[in-house]
Amino acid sequence: MDPDSRRKLNLQGVLKYAVENTPTNSCDSPQNQQFESDSERNLFLQKALKAMTTDVTKDLKTALAILDSNSTDLDEKIESLEIIRDQIDDIDLANSFVKLGGTHTLLRFIKESDNKMKSLAISIVAEMAQNNPFCQDTFLKENYLPYLVAYMKNADNNIAKRSIYAVSSLIRNFNPGLNQFIRINGINTLLSCLRSTENDVYIKAAFLIGSLSLAEKSIREVFVKQHTVPVLLENLKFINEFDAKQETTLFALSALSVDCKWSLPLEKRLQSEAILKEIKTKNVSLDTCQDIVNSATNILENQFKSIAKSK
Repeated sequence: MDPDSRRKLNLQGVLKYAVENTPTNSCDSPQNQQFESDSERNLFLQKALKAMTTDVTKDLKTALAILDSNSTDLDEKIESLEIIRDQIDDIDLANSFVKLGGTHTLLRFIKESDNKMKSLAISIVAEMAQNNPFCQDTFLKENYLPYLVAYMKNADNNIAKRSIYAVSSLIRNFNPGLNQFIRINGINTLLSCLRSTENDVYIKAAFLIGSLSLAEKSIREVFVKQHTVPVLLENLKFINEFDAKQETTLFALSALSVDCKWSLPLEKRLQSEAILKEIKTKNVSLDTCQDIVNSATNILENQFKSIAKSK
């Protein structure tokens, strides 16, 4: 496949295409003219964008043909998945990919392929489903979610974290996806990811828990009842430098505090309060996290006070 035909459809690509094809007023130019109005310039850019879209759609068709062929080797299939992944974050192209029948091919690789191809296919699903109801609905109807939920606890760290991302794209701001996630026991699977020794898996799981908790009180209450708080508190530790794991843990805990009262053993509460105080006082000099620390710790301090008063 011609490398030049793989140009990604984004603003940078459009501008590059426009620069390469825009007439100039140079005396040496074969087209010695300028755009006379903004409407002419806009028309030119629209034509450029249409031409690029057509080229990229052809690339997607070619990539699908390679993936569906029994005569292509592993490297060719991996390259085709990478080409699709590079293009598919554009909503129009994602929808076109669905109409080309691409989701049937993706599901086959998710179900049966080796880990590298499986991981790439899952990443494509995550990108396509992000804030795209048409793709979310398609993936739901084609029964992707049970496979993705099961892969959240895969032994391969790359597959596990990408599966959490894909699940997040399918259920956040999309109630049909969230309802199916609950029906297939996705909450328990997500909670099991908090036990992962891999930071990336833990961080993605904790972030999704926090995001779902902020959006839905009923989900927040389920997480609290299923003892999510003690697991998160186990990961709340003072460190010399603020990091993503600490930030995400604070985010998830503060989200679970909204209109919810926890029940914690006295020893666990006192231990958590001490860690929280240490984080707040010793991380205050870190400009990048000060607002996050102050906001989350204030919420959690109020939660602990509420628990103490109820005893």
